[in-house]
Amino acid sequence: MQQGLGPLWDELIDASAIDTPFSTNSKVLLHQRRLQATAQYLIQRHSLGLARAILDDTGISHVIIKGCHTRELYYDTPALRPALDIDILVRPGDRLGAIRAFQAGGFSFNGLTETISHECGLIKGNTCIDLHWDIMRPGRTREPMVDALLNSRVDYGSHWGPGHGETLFLMLAHPVFTKYSTTPHARLVRLVDLSQLLHRYPGGVEGAVPLLRAAGLATAGWITSTWLDLLSPGTGAGALAHSLAPGRLRRSYLRQWLTHNLSTRMLGKPLLIQLGFTLPAHDTLRDAARSALQARRNGQEAGTTLAATQSQVLSAP
Repeated sequence: MQQGLGPLWDELIDASAIDTPFSTNSKVLLHQRRLQATAQYLIQRHSLGLARAILDDTGISHVIIKGCHTRELYYDTPALRPALDIDILVRPGDRLGAIRAFQAGGFSFNGLTETISHECGLIKGNTCIDLHWDIMRPGRTREPMVDALLNSRVDYGSHWGPGHGETLFLMLAHPVFTKYSTTPHARLVRLVDLSQLLHRYPGGVEGAVPLLRAAGLATAGWITSTWLDLLSPGTGAGALAHSLAPGRLRRSYLRQWLTHNLSTRMLGKPLLIQLGFTLPAHDTLRDAARSALQARRNGQEAGTTLAATQSQVLSAP
C-alpha cells in the first residue's frame, strides 16, 4: 500500500478465481485503500478541470505530468492508480503568472528553499498542486527541456498532457534524481506506469530516446529501464535499456547500485548517494560537473529566491 499498489491488488483479488494468500484483515485493508483512492481520484479529477480552466483563461500553456496524467492514459480504471498531488508544468517565464492565477482562484502559495528553484506548492482545501517550471532542479539537464514537453502537448479532454514519448522521457529520468530509483520513495507504482506505457504505446520509445540524449540523461534512462527489467522481465524494458546503455564499466558499476539496493542502504547519507549514484547517472563528466556547480549555486540563492517569490506573490493585485 505504501508503494501505491493497494488498489491494484484489491482489483486482482476481486478478479481472482482461486484462493489468494491474503488474510481477511489484509483484504479489508486493501479494499479500504481502494475506496480511499477512488474518493481522492474524484476530487483530483474535478481539480484537473479547475486547474485547466484557471490556466487556459490566463493563456498560460501547461501540461499535467506524472501520476494524474499517466493514470488517465495507461489504466483502464484510472482510480486504481493513486496520486499524491497534481503536478503541473509551465514555462519559467509563466511561473509568477501561474501562481497569481491560482491565488486568485483561492489557492495559497507554499514554497520551500529546497525546491524553489524549480517548483512550489499551491493548496486549496483537499487539493494540492505542485507547480513546476523545470522538470528537475535547474542544471540537471544539458539543455532546458520544458519547451520540448509543452510543444508536444496534447488535449486529452480531461487535461493537457505531454505526448507518449515525452511522458516516457519523464518516467525514465525523473525517479533517478529525485527518488534515487530503488528507495521506498520511488514507489513501485511508477514502474507499473512504465510497463503500461511500454505495452500500450511502444512507439513512445522513438520519441523518448532523442530527448534523453539531448538532455544528457540517457544513462538515467538506462537505470530506470534496467530496474524495471530486473523486477519484471518481459515488459520490453530490456530492449529499451540496451538502446540507452552507457559504457561497460559504468554499466557494471551502476548495476551494482540497483542489485544491491545501495541507495536505500545509504538513504541517511544523501551526499554519498549524489556522489556515487546521481552524478554518474549523467552521460558525461561535463554533464555531472555542470549539475554539481548549478546545485551549489541553487543552494546559495535559495533563500533569496524564495523571499523574492513570496514578495511578488504577496504584492499581487
